[in-house]
Amino acid sequence: MRYLKVLCLVVLFFVSMLFFVQNTDVLVQTLILQLGLFSWSVTSAPVPHYLLILLAFVAGAILPMIYFLCEKIRLSRELRTARKTIKQQEEELNSLRNMPIEETDYQTEAVTADVEPEQA
Repeated sequence: MRYLKVLCLVVLFFVSMLFFVQNTDVLVQTLILQLGLFSWSVTSAPVPHYLLILLAFVAGAILPMIYFLCEKIRLSRELRTARKTIKQQEEELNSLRNMPIEETDYQTEAVTADVEPEQA
């Protein structure tokens, strides 16, 4: 499985480098980003296209890593709690298994029902 992952990364790197080499003239062109909200406006410095593509790629790699790291921490905490509960229940079960059996003499009482004769 590890070799498959490495192979996929090499192929991805090769395809991205091929993309950048074949589209150099377009990717070097600069772009000015603008954001206008009501009367407030913000513009960026001239940014080449390739930088935006690389930043999007990096953001697309980092954001899922952060999400899955948080998910792993949450699941680890949940697993730790479950293991603690299991340990407590096993200790309780072992203590119940090791309890001595008390022999007590239970008296059974005869239950007599008073039956009234049927009236005809």
